[in-house]
Amino acid sequence: MAMKGGRKNLKRAVNDETLTLLAGQSIMQVVSLRGNNQIEVIDAKGETTLAIFPAKFQKSMWIKRGSFVVVDDSGREEAVESGSKVACVVLQVLFHDQVRVLQKSPEWPEIFKSAVVDTSINVNSQMPPFQLLQ
Repeated sequence: MAMKGGRKNLKRAVNDETLTLLAGQSIMQVVSLRGNNQIEVIDAKGETTLAIFPAKFQKSMWIKRGSFVVVDDSGREEAVESGSKVACVVLQVLFHDQVRVLQKSPEWPEIFKSAVVDTSINVNSQMPPFQLLQ
């Protein structure tokens, strides 16, 4: 669920455990952090691409390898054909409770069902990271 309004709706989206994927959105896992707000993600087919981590997430959410994100990959084919390395944009960072709920739903990609995942995301720097263990 992508809300407009920048940072003021980020914490509200975090508290919402229900997530419905719209057309052009998919769940991906972070493979590596590239710098300059670029992250490398892997999709349900096992393909890796670069994604932009928008500035509205700066200083409010942090991700690391193994985190799950919802991305807008509707313009992915056009971006690849035009020669752009960045093919999608992060819409939402998935937290522990959201990942647990989604793992039981049919929207969760099969490739991520067998993976042991360590998802640590800090909303504020004062909060300790929490672990997702299967």
